This record gives sequence, structure tokens and C-alpha cells, in this order.
Amino acid sequence: MRKIRWGILSAANIAYDEFVPALLRSDEAVVAAIASKNSEKVKRFNCPIVYQQYEQLLEDSSIDAVYIPLPNSLHAEWAVKAMNKGKHVLLEKPAAITEAEMEAIHQADIENNVVFMEAFMYQFHCQHKRVKELLKSEVIGEFSHIKAHFSWMLEDSGDIRLNPELGGGAMRDVGCYGLHAVTQIIGFKPIQISMSGKFNPEYGVDTTSVCVLKDNQNRIAEVSASMELPFINRYEIIGVKGSITVESSFRPDISVDKFGKVTVRDENNNVVLFERFKDDQYLRQVEHFQYCILNGENPVYHSVHSLQMARYLEKAYQSLSNGSVMTNI
Repeated sequence: MRKIRWGILSAANIAYDEFVPALLRSDEAVVAAIASKNSEKVKRFNCPIVYQQYEQLLEDSSIDAVYIPLPNSLHAEWAVKAMNKGKHVLLEKPAAITEAEMEAIHQADIENNVVFMEAFMYQFHCQHKRVKELLKSEVIGEFSHIKAHFSWMLEDSGDIRLNPELGGGAMRDVGCYGLHAVTQIIGFKPIQISMSGKFNPEYGVDTTSVCVLKDNQNRIAEVSASMELPFINRYEIIGVKGSITVESSFRPDISVDKFGKVTVRDENNNVVLFERFKDDQYLRQVEHFQYCILNGENPVYHSVHSLQMARYLEKAYQSLSNGSVMTNI
């Protein structure tokens, strides 16, 4: 059985804490190389090949796929460079700061005939498949309103997510999960978006922010994000006959019991269904990506979808800069 040889651009914590362990749980993956100038952080990866320059890793013909967990502002540059070297690319979210950057990624994806995917790992957890089944069953009727929330407490004042030059901000960091769930999992198609936020003058980024999206049926979706509130991640779909709530929707793996929880309530708020789901979302993401490489297929979530996400995020931040006005998408 052919195995995919992975290279990692940077010794980022998410690579060490989540991605490399997922590769090690996969029968089809080999952690082959890492590129970073931080010798101390590199040591803990125990990679057989270590490069100091990202370009050196991309020149290594033995590497099949590259995982890129660099700061947001560097995503587009290095994703394009990797694909131009014939590497398959799994790129941390958000894939790009602007739609133009994402268009460059999309073109490199097409021109080089490689597999590209933005790493919204949560979508591969089985609880979201169940949510889609419930929506299709019309147990809550047609949805009328959606709410998504992701918050956590960032205590390191030197964290890159507080740096505007590196693409920091709460909506880019964790709000993108809610935007993704609303538009890609639930299927809400916004035509307008506005964003309000608590803009921290010391850092120059939004530390708490809220997006309001409107579709052509005048339905509303709310997405809230924060880097200064307790750890909460959930979304709720409200329909004419009830609601579906998904607790621990984005990071069930670090919830108390490590389960995602789906609750259906009727129009009187009575619980009519409660189900718990345990899955390995990081491994499922790796397996899907590797399957696409080995079988010459496109991911279920590909660069066209990422173009939509890049547009939503860019328009949201434009709205924030322009006094939170409702902006056409």
C-alpha cells in the first residue's frame, strides 16, 4: 500500500498538538520532514528530515503533501509556492486574508492538478452528517434562523492572533468556523453581511465580534466569535417546527467528555431527540485528504468553497472598517 509522505511548514503548536498525532494514527501517512528555523520546537517533532528553509522542503521530491500552519498572512504565498512545486496542500484555516489571495490559490490548484483543501477539520466529525440528515428529514421544518458561536480565552499578549499584520482577529481565528458551519454545513447562502466588533486599540484586531448575514429570503444568521470569553463552541438551527442544537460543534475532542451532542426540540422547546457522537475529526480529515490523493479525486470541500469563505470574511472585515454597514456579497 502506497503511503503519503508529509512535510510540515513550520513547527507551529497546532502541528505538534493535533496534526502530527493524527498522521501517526493513519496507516497511510508518513511524517517525513519539517521546515523551521526554531531548533527547539523542531526537536519535539522527531522528524527524520529537518530543513531550516521552507523552500528546501518544497524542493524535496520525496515529499507528496505539505501541511501549512503558518500565520494567516503567509498562507496564500506558501500554498501557491507548494502547489507550483507539485505538492498537495492541506492549508490551515482561514486559507486567505482576501478573495484575491484565495483566487491565486484556486488557480494554482487547477494549474498544477494537485489536491488542495482548507483545514476545517471539524466538518469531518460524524455529528454534522447527522445534522444534515435531520435537516433533510424536515423534523424542524424549513430553517428560519441560525446562530453559531465560538469563544475561548487568549491569555498570551504576544500571540500572533493579536497581530493585525499576521491576519489576526477573532472572526478570522474562530469566527470562521461559525461562518463555515452556517454556509457550508447548513447551506445558508448569504447575499449581505455586516460585522460589529470590539476593536482592541492596543493590538489593532477584533477580540470579540459578531457577523449578521442575510439571504434572499430575508432570513438571518448570526455568527459570534471571541478570544476573551469562556470556551464555548456551538451552533443552533431554528425552524418553524423546532430547533437543532449542536454543542461542542467545533472542538468536541477537547470538551469534557469528548462527545459532540445533537439535541432536537419541538416548537414548545421539549426535547424530542438527544444523541451523542464521538469521532476523530483530525484523523478523518487526514484520511479524506489522502484518499483524494491516492484516487485522483477532489475533496468534498475544495478551493471553490474556500473562495466563498474568503469572500465572506473579507466582506465582514470591510463592514467592520466601514461602521458595520450591511455589505453586499
